Amino acid sequence: MLPLLVLAACGQPDQPDPPASTSYDGPLHLPEGEGRHPRAGAAGDVVDCEAWGTGSSFRGDVYVEGATADTAAGAVRTAASEGLWPLEADDVVVAAESEDRVLYVVEVAGVPKAALIVRDGLGAEGTGGNGWYAESWATCDIVELPADIVERLGREVWTDAGGRIVPTRRLQVFRGAEHCGWQHLTFVSLGRYPEGPTFIRGPVREPALRDLVAEPYLTRTTLPADAVDSGFRRGRDRLWLAADRSRAYLGAGPDAVELLPRLVEPLGCG
Repeated sequence: MLPLLVLAACGQPDQPDPPASTSYDGPLHLPEGEGRHPRAGAAGDVVDCEAWGTGSSFRGDVYVEGATADTAAGAVRTAASEGLWPLEADDVVVAAESEDRVLYVVEVAGVPKAALIVRDGLGAEGTGGNGWYAESWATCDIVELPADIVERLGREVWTDAGGRIVPTRRLQVFRGAEHCGWQHLTFVSLGRYPEGPTFIRGPVREPALRDLVAEPYLTRTTLPADAVDSGFRRGRDRLWLAADRSRAYLGAGPDAVELLPRLVEPLGCG
């Protein structure tokens, strides 16, 4: 996981896109292999990140990767609907325009944390022909995006003891996939899932999954004396770990915490 455009009524043209609080005067296209994040093309140079997230770009003279659109705003919506990037049209504002390119960004306190550059160019017959398409995009670590977007994407923002946002390379907390029926579960991974130890918050109801957790989840228990404070915070909640990282504890204080069992192996569903 930008558009801040307002969708027009059926049959009417798009309304003007809102402008960004700070305009961008850098290039909207970079030759292949150039830029701070070469895979992300020019969009990778737009974002200002504490921790880099991801990005990509289309390279070629004729667009072949999806559908083209009649307008720049339409290309933003198409990119979201086709899963080319994780954000929605109502999330973005315009930071720069040229004759054949428009830069959309998502800002936090005036700082661009995600960028999408759409281009008016040549399209193959299967795309709908010539028109606007997503040429390059980039996002910072997802937890740097506006909090409402992070929550909508099923993620949680945690901070360290100093109040700094914890990047997902250190802690990744996300809601289970709805299409798997796991939306009642929250996964707490020490590092990007499934690379680090992962714990489950919530009851595992499916019999097929019970063998994949080390023990049952408990809504209330007492924090053991040897539990280690991870330093991670979310509101009043704190996260502790067993000394051997076999389980995690989450809550506001040691007298009443939840026990989060550790996954024996990563979960996955189609």
